[in-house]
Amino acid sequence: MEEKKPDQEIESVEALEDSVAEAPAPEESLQERLRILQEENLQTKEQLLRLAAEFDNYRKRMERDLGVTILNANADLVLSLLPVVDDLERVLSAEKTAVTAEAMGEAVRLVYKNFMRILQDAGLAAMNAVDQPFDPEKHDALLHVPVEGKAPDLVVEEHKKGYTFRDRVLRHAQVIVSK
Repeated sequence: MEEKKPDQEIESVEALEDSVAEAPAPEESLQERLRILQEENLQTKEQLLRLAAEFDNYRKRMERDLGVTILNANADLVLSLLPVVDDLERVLSAEKTAVTAEAMGEAVRLVYKNFMRILQDAGLAAMNAVDQPFDPEKHDALLHVPVEGKAPDLVVEEHKKGYTFRDRVLRHAQVIVSK
């Protein structure tokens, strides 16, 4: 081991004293660290508030856009139904003249046919329930009746037609089911 000379010892003691004098006191270091953390906390809170405000604006914009989309879809549907209104007005005006019941029936059938075409083009489809197995997802059973020659749980009569809209049941068919 190398022996230190007195000059070297004095220099190392002075260097140690200098480094101790330069180092902040423990309390000052903690207070500085606390100040830095408080600033970071404040910045994080500001970012969070900005993000919350942006999200709220986004939510409001999406609600407004959805409202406009629904309004436009409704307007498109009403516009597509106007020819039916025109047809009905013609039928009603023809009622004032001498028209036979047969001609009036034919006019109503044509209006019905046009109306159903418009609804089908929009995605409506009538369900075929008679002679189909009873399905509670598609049918509402009004009665269960014994029917000779029919398997149990088979739809034997349709009281009210069921409809789907774009492969989703819109209205269940009201049916009578065999026992």
